[in-house]
Amino acid sequence: MIRHAATALALLVLLVPTARVQAQADTVRRPARVVCLQDAATAAPVLDATIRVGTGSARVARAATASAVVGAGCVRTYAASGDTIEVQRLGYARWRAAWSSVHDTLHVVLQPVAALLPASVVRGTTVRLPEGNSLAVNDARALGAVTAGALVSLLPYTQPRSARGEVSVSLRGARREQVAVTLDGLPLTDPATGIADLADVPLAVLGGATVAPGSDPLGVGPGAVGGVLALHTGEGTVAAVRAGAFGAMSVEGAHSLDVAGGQLRLGASRQVARNDFGFRNTATTTGLALDERRVNNDVARHALFAQWRGDRAQLTVLGATADLGLVGPVNVRSADEDRSRTTRIFLRGSAQRDRMLITGGVRAFGLAYRDPLRPTFNSNADALAADVDARRLVHGVLLQGGVGGDRLRTSTDVSQDRARAFVSLSRAHEAFGLDWLAGARVDAIGGNGVLPSFSLSAERPTVLGAIGVRAAQAVRVPTLYDLYFSSPQRLTVQALRAERVVFDGESYLRWRSPPDRVVRLALDAAVVARTSRDAIVWFPGNFGWSPANVGTETLHGVEARGAFDRDRVHMSAWGTWHRSELVSGTLRIPTPYVPVHAAGAIVRAPIGPLDLGASARWLGPRPFTAGPRDPAFTLPDVALVDLSLSSRRRVRGVPMLFTASLDNATDRAWQSVRGFPSPGRAWSVAFTILP
Repeated sequence: MIRHAATALALLVLLVPTARVQAQADTVRRPARVVCLQDAATAAPVLDATIRVGTGSARVARAATASAVVGAGCVRTYAASGDTIEVQRLGYARWRAAWSSVHDTLHVVLQPVAALLPASVVRGTTVRLPEGNSLAVNDARALGAVTAGALVSLLPYTQPRSARGEVSVSLRGARREQVAVTLDGLPLTDPATGIADLADVPLAVLGGATVAPGSDPLGVGPGAVGGVLALHTGEGTVAAVRAGAFGAMSVEGAHSLDVAGGQLRLGASRQVARNDFGFRNTATTTGLALDERRVNNDVARHALFAQWRGDRAQLTVLGATADLGLVGPVNVRSADEDRSRTTRIFLRGSAQRDRMLITGGVRAFGLAYRDPLRPTFNSNADALAADVDARRLVHGVLLQGGVGGDRLRTSTDVSQDRARAFVSLSRAHEAFGLDWLAGARVDAIGGNGVLPSFSLSAERPTVLGAIGVRAAQAVRVPTLYDLYFSSPQRLTVQALRAERVVFDGESYLRWRSPPDRVVRLALDAAVVARTSRDAIVWFPGNFGWSPANVGTETLHGVEARGAFDRDRVHMSAWGTWHRSELVSGTLRIPTPYVPVHAAGAIVRAPIGPLDLGASARWLGPRPFTAGPRDPAFTLPDVALVDLSLSSRRRVRGVPMLFTASLDNATDRAWQSVRGFPSPGRAWSVAFTILP
């Protein structure tokens, strides 16, 4: 049903022309202006705000997701000197002021209702998050991205991980369960697996993504010490068709329309691929290397998306199904006939009254796992989670509280029922020339007791940036054995204790060149450290396959990023050094799959009528087993280069984007997870109708 509805909606979107209603009288009476909106807490663009200009017959506009002329979070409007500009957006305090005739562009910094901000941010004298940590979807498409996972891989510091058809992300050397993934500020994490599968989110419904390495666990929830990946929805009419190597094809679309005083956004996607790529099998049982092809590695994904957003309320629904061939590791070919179907339904709503924000949601997850050669390993499972929380700022103190619960059942008589609740408070203060943020949180979780944590930060704003320090604690309570759904037939069921991050800290520096310069430069650097007790770690490739509490985990590292912009030329690069180890007595073991060194770079530049894009990513050697550092138990370093050529054109007034891309241009064979090869060089061409 979802498959046919997704296809029908995508085709319908292709036929719907972009609606551009513009009052002729406004155009004549008022000059063209640009309004750009930014989140005061993250510096990310704020999308889909309601902008009212003038009095009487107010004109309503929506902040655009991105365009080459206007920019992300900006909208073109018409206003005369003295006109009243009013901006409203769910989750933010209302902004209102009179337009001055001196400026043609107005930059508005919106204050989140449920975020506690230091005085320097309220005054607009510091940058909370590097601008380069955000990427608009249209810019990502020009670089060859055709999925939400590909979008995320273009962000700095991210290390996407893919195995058995899913796509998740790691930040700051953390496991993927330690990264919070949100959509418009609402969590996307599955209640059963502890992760969010980015492959289920249609790229067409998104406007962009922002990544924040490291995080304040008081604000984003317990355990998200790796950081936050924040996705936000777009607007307007979008339609895209793509074809690529190994039988990859996709069609997707999204459309926005005004309904009941708010904006309704509908979207759908269909993605299929054979994934029958060739690879060199060096792990055969005979010891001889063989040239083979992946079989039963196909994928078929279908997704439907609907969201209604008003000034004071929002409701989001996301449903997705995925049929996957679950090939085994190259040295376990007996699993090559395994298949699975996953179904996800995400329902989330929020409402704002004065300075209180209330959110609630339900997340459901289902799995049907089939092993034709060994039917005794067949497994069905379903999980359901519900929660509600409220946030309010009272006399300078941000109060938060919430309750929730989840349950899981499997056909193999594995079950889990859990209730949870939390309360937290935090406060901002300015003293000794520093902006201070401090808070405490208490989680009460069934079977794990009462778990307290704290957060404290101090920042000194400068004219062109900021310098600061942060220290925090966090708690991550295990879901049902975390990775149950990756390989249920290989799991040894065991109870796990809560993971306690006893210290998570960083010192950081952010610098920007003056914004009026022709050449714009940016530099960000951080020194990080983390110590976790009862760390929940999975050792893929080792028997048993279950995650386990492994004692103490330590991480020390350095991160840096630089960026250069001039006209239409953009260059940026980032690099990390993370040393992550598991400690048990005198034994020190490297954490699996955390490279000591990693780096990435992006270049965008015009070449005549075309735009050239290039992205590179380098991962140093990655240990994959529980043992001392040894080349025999380490995946080699890998350097990946992706190239793209794109062209933007207007056909009968409709903006269009044509893209041709070459992924893994050097045809480097590599493994994201040991034993699971990735395709080499792959091509794709895409055609997109832009909003």
